[in-house]
Order: sequence, then structure tokens, then C-alpha cells
Amino acid sequence: MRAYQRFSTLSQLAASVGAFALAALLLESGGLYDWAQRLDLGLERTVAMPVATALHRALAPLHIEQGRRNTLVELARIGWSDDPAALAEANTHTQPKELTPPPVAPSTVTVPLKNTTTVTKPVTPTTATVTIQPVPLRPDAAPGLSTLPAIPSIATGKTRTIALAGDSMMAVGMSSTILRQASLYKNLSFVHAFKSGTGLARPEVFNWQLEYPAMLKEARPDFVLVAIGANDGQGFVEDGVTYPFGSDGWKRIYQRRVQAYLDMLEENGATVIWLGLPPMKSDVYDARIALINRIDYSVVSASPHAIWVGTAGLVGDGSGRFRDYGEIDGHTTRLRQSDGIHLSDDGATLITTKLLRWLAVQEVPKPVAAPVTTAQESTKP
Repeated sequence: MRAYQRFSTLSQLAASVGAFALAALLLESGGLYDWAQRLDLGLERTVAMPVATALHRALAPLHIEQGRRNTLVELARIGWSDDPAALAEANTHTQPKELTPPPVAPSTVTVPLKNTTTVTKPVTPTTATVTIQPVPLRPDAAPGLSTLPAIPSIATGKTRTIALAGDSMMAVGMSSTILRQASLYKNLSFVHAFKSGTGLARPEVFNWQLEYPAMLKEARPDFVLVAIGANDGQGFVEDGVTYPFGSDGWKRIYQRRVQAYLDMLEENGATVIWLGLPPMKSDVYDARIALINRIDYSVVSASPHAIWVGTAGLVGDGSGRFRDYGEIDGHTTRLRQSDGIHLSDDGATLITTKLLRWLAVQEVPKPVAAPVTTAQESTKP
């Protein structure tokens, strides 16, 4: 009996491998282009960018990759995909089930909010040469855990609008968990203003100054909950000058971009809640994220209309370091995705439950005074 052979010749094997590679390029040209853009500055990026750009431009009009993306989202919606990005996109269109709201305590006002008058700031790119100086980082920068301040209560019958902004740190874990918990809080509504694979270090890849207003459309959020920076641990080019990650020039320019992003989020009177990035599994990557957190904190803590919320004390271990697992309701559960970067849904719950209860503080209705009855009226038959 002749043994089964999948490939009778090397040429058939080579043809099969070539067909597979071609299919991968057709389906992932956009992903290849994004990957090349996000490479650290150097020879690898110099070689990869022209090839990826040419391939993406040639295949983009065919919309092949969009069909693949739509298929993944549909599979995620029916539970046949574990792709975090597809799951996050599917969850943004899924109505959460009804749950019983927990009791929410009233709170007093101590956080100043901006005037709600609509202000439109023109976005004008600048190319002026600036003197680069080291960023004066605060010695207490990026605390592991922050106490949430009191905020204005929501008036009876009113709704508080919250924009969910940022990169994949918001898209994966955080946003999906918030949207599942949304039915607990009928006085909160949410606007999606996040996109995976973005950041503040490389505006030539994705310009938040242009994209964020388009994401909001006509919405005017009262609060903006933001988690961003996971992709920013890399060098960049500014006015033809290369700034390696962590250099004095890099810190100065990155701080300026964080400030511009915060100013934009605060427009139209919004109060910004900035989530510090959690500790990361890789020691090298964690050190980069720690610097990003310090710069973010220095900017956010200087604004009277922004609130810094550290996450290390919630999802980290007792010392604020990375941990894969933790206790939730007496059960050991995974707190992070397998990549050692993003939060799992359970890990995000440690943050979102606390935040949503705080944001949903309802104004306590004043008791209605009983009608006054005179003695003469009380004796009438």
C-alpha cells in the first residue's frame, strides 16, 4: 500500500508555501504597514517602510483586509474568536445585559470644572526650532495608587457623558469591561474615542489632534477616561532630528505632545481622568513605561481639570510590580493578557468597578415638605 504523501514534489511544497505567503500579504498588508511604521528608528525600519508602503498602497483599493476584519469581528460577536482587538470592537456594538444597580453614596463638590462654553481651537502644525531641555519630573511622580477626589453629583434625571479615549490599553480589557458594566449605571453614557496601535510619540503615524474630534462627532463629554502610551516607548524624528527614546530631547518633545493631547481632551469643559499605565511583565519595557508614566503624571497633575489615577496599586502586587494573577471575590484569576501588557477583563474590573461607582454618584433628591395644617383645619369634620 502506497504511503500517503501531502506533497509529491518539492515544487508543489514551494508553490503551497508561496500561495500561503501571498494570501497572508493580501490579508495583512495594513498590519504589515502599521508594523513597519512602529519599528524603532534604524536600519530595519529604513528597509521595511518602502516595501510595506508600496504593498499597502497597491492592495488598499481592493479592500481585502477590511473584509477579513469584518469577519473577525463577526466571529468575535458569536464567540468564535479570541482576538482582543476584534473582541473589543465587537463589544462596542453589543448591548450589555441588565443587572441590579449597586447603591451609590452621595458626594460633595471639590473638583473645579471648566466653563462649558464651546471653544474651538484651530489645529496648526508648528515647525519652529526649540531649545531642548530635560523635563523637570516631580520626585513623587506616578504614584501607584491614587485617592479619587469628590466630584459633582449627577442631577436627578440627567445623564453624564464619558468619552473612552486612548490606545489598545483602553480598547483591550478596559472598554469591553466598562461597556458590560454600563447597564448598572443608567445615568452614564459612553462615547468611543480609542484606537489600538496608536500613541502620542508618532503623530505622523496617527494624529490624535485630528482624529479625536472626528471620533467625538457631535458628542460633548463631561468626563474623558483615557489610557494611552503603551506604544510610545520608542524614538522619533522631529524637524529632521532623531531623538532616541529617553534622551533629554525626547522627554521635552514627548511632554509637549502629552500636554497638547490633554489640552484637547479638556476642551468644551471636560474633566480628564488619566489612568496611569500598569506595571509590565518585561523589565526593559516596564522601565520605559515607568518613564512615560512619570512624564504623563507631571503634565496631568499640573492641570486643575485633570485627575491622575494610578493603577499599579490595583493590578500590581504589594510593591506595585507586575503580577499575572490576583484574588477577586476569593478566587484566583488572571489579571493580565498573555502578552504581559494589556489587562484581562477580570483585571480591568479591579479598576472599572471603582471608577464607575465614583462617576455615577447621583444627587440625593431633597425631601418634599409636608403640607402645613392649621389647628382650625384639623377640627373641621
